[in-house]
Amino acid sequence: MTAKLRKFVTKASARLAGLLAVVIAVPALLTGCAGLLGGGPTIKVLAGSEVKDLEPILADMTRETGVTLEFEYIGTLDGTEALLSSGDKPWQATWFPSNRYLTLFPEGLNLVDKSESIMRSPVVLGLKSEVAQRLGWTADNQPTWQEVVDAISQGQLTYGMTSPISSNSGFTTLVQMTTALSGTGTVLATGDIAATTPQLQQFASGQQLASGSSGWLVDKFAQQPDAVDGIFNYESVLETVQVNGQPLSIVIPSDGVVTSDYPLTLLKGADEETAANYQKVVDYLLRDDVQQRIADDTHRRTTATPPSMDASVFELPFPNQLETVQTLLETWLSQVKKPSNMVFAIDTSGSMGDGSRMDDLRAALDVLSGSHGDGTSSALLRLQPRERITYLEFSSSVKSEFTVEIPADTAGYDAALREINSHVSSYSPYGGTSVYTTVATAYEDALANASGDTISSIVLFTDGESNEGMSARDFERWYEDFVAQHPEAREIPVFTVKFGDSNADELERLAELTGGRSFDAKSESLAAAFREIRGYL
Repeated sequence: MTAKLRKFVTKASARLAGLLAVVIAVPALLTGCAGLLGGGPTIKVLAGSEVKDLEPILADMTRETGVTLEFEYIGTLDGTEALLSSGDKPWQATWFPSNRYLTLFPEGLNLVDKSESIMRSPVVLGLKSEVAQRLGWTADNQPTWQEVVDAISQGQLTYGMTSPISSNSGFTTLVQMTTALSGTGTVLATGDIAATTPQLQQFASGQQLASGSSGWLVDKFAQQPDAVDGIFNYESVLETVQVNGQPLSIVIPSDGVVTSDYPLTLLKGADEETAANYQKVVDYLLRDDVQQRIADDTHRRTTATPPSMDASVFELPFPNQLETVQTLLETWLSQVKKPSNMVFAIDTSGSMGDGSRMDDLRAALDVLSGSHGDGTSSALLRLQPRERITYLEFSSSVKSEFTVEIPADTAGYDAALREINSHVSSYSPYGGTSVYTTVATAYEDALANASGDTISSIVLFTDGESNEGMSARDFERWYEDFVAQHPEAREIPVFTVKFGDSNADELERLAELTGGRSFDAKSESLAAAFREIRGYL
């Protein structure tokens, strides 16, 4: 660990955010679901988007009990920060995949009044059936984590996984694998991580698909099943996936996994009426018929599923020290994961001079290159050693192109970030908007530095419609010709950001064409959208 990286990571010990950056669910505040039915008593719940699939069941619960759960969906990291930093908290309850991260800290533990696990799902590997057969992995012959790593290092297995800094499933995969590979038979300790780093590097060499979201990862795999052999995700999610008309083979490493238990949690400070209504909700959800319905509808484990299902899974302990979690993530980012090769196409056309758009843009780019601050989650979202990034500023044409490779040494790292900030601060809004011609240039830049040892991507930010250069149809023809000549370019997605007066349909079509995703910065801050995108890079 470099001295500078250790400095900003260790500072996080004073803040819960530092831990949760490591853990989960990142950026993207997904507000919504103002109350499933309305009327009657309401409990305001800060929740992970993973529980959205329960909404039909919760609607029936409201009809029967009269109690409505009013959700605000948010990533676990942002949710925990909000819980700890908010003086007058607007929520009475939380519902995340796990409370393990929150309760590692006294201030987090002190927020919990009552907590009830409603359902369970381990994080496992879903493989195409022919791959599982080729490897000889069956329900009766599950591999160890070391055997999974060996298959990857021998070129027999490729996979997709979400980012450990933005998704619970990705972080859980990293935790359970490292714990098992340590071979200690007990909870992972900080000192175990260095010894497992070579095996983690072998594991990372097989990652061909990255994502900031468990849901997007599944969709991408279903749409492009030839991209990888399998994906790590929640068992409950993988049970619903079919590839080429065949269900996935579920691989649960025999030396252990970590299960998310989805605790519905009442926060301290709730009045007696809210506490009584919380208990009504819990009693309903734990009722035998409802537990059966949850199992049937969501494929999660509940009290209604056969005990043999849980008996076949060896449960690994979760780390109990903040330093261990911090060190694990820092090691993953700086030494293990494939480095990112990114091209950011940044619109600085004349319309960017409206209102606060340029200030918003600089705040968003600061997610990648800002000062380290107090060592909270922002530090883990910034550019990391070994990464390469090109800033392609454009309006009617490309106005400037700036590329930097992030060095590992402290002085070089700081100098690179200062150089980036100096370059970005020189941006000035003028000119028209040539989206498609610029994206074509971005593809040429990204492909020039793409390899099997990197994860390549393009991010397009624009606040308007393309009015110069290639048309959308011109670009589609160019793209198909380009990937025909360079098939590896099809593995480079374009992530688009909807902002200002941009054409949402146009950006969504571009993302769909290239296998990327479109992010909405019209209903939330541009910086929040960039934070969410970071998990995909």
